[in-house]
Amino acid sequence: MSIIGLILDLGLAGLLVATIVLAVRLHRKLEGLKGGHDELRLLVEGLNEATRRAQAGIIELRMAAEATTARLGNQIEAARKSSDELSILVASANNLADRLVRAGSSARPAEAPARAAPGADQGILRALKDVR
Repeated sequence: MSIIGLILDLGLAGLLVATIVLAVRLHRKLEGLKGGHDELRLLVEGLNEATRRAQAGIIELRMAAEATTARLGNQIEAARKSSDELSILVASANNLADRLVRAGSSARPAEAPARAAPGADQGILRALKDVR
């Protein structure tokens, strides 16, 4: 039985050595996993910080957009007022041109010799019409 005991002891010692080798490999892999966990934690913290900065940037962009909207609204209102004033001026100029055309066409023929160039008035009237 001593040979059988010796064989069993050697087999058991071999199994123990194999167990130790597997335990060392497992320990190394667990250390690598732990290091990966730490890296993952740092990555998540960086992502959280980037998210906070992005949210702050969005808030700043929103405030800038609101300020720009207010400024553009004021400029649009001023442009509308200017457009209305220009429309009134154009209408007045058109009315004045119409009156000049009517006044020029209803001029008496007796006044025509007193003018230097009778066709010049017609040229002016045509130019006023073209401008309109």
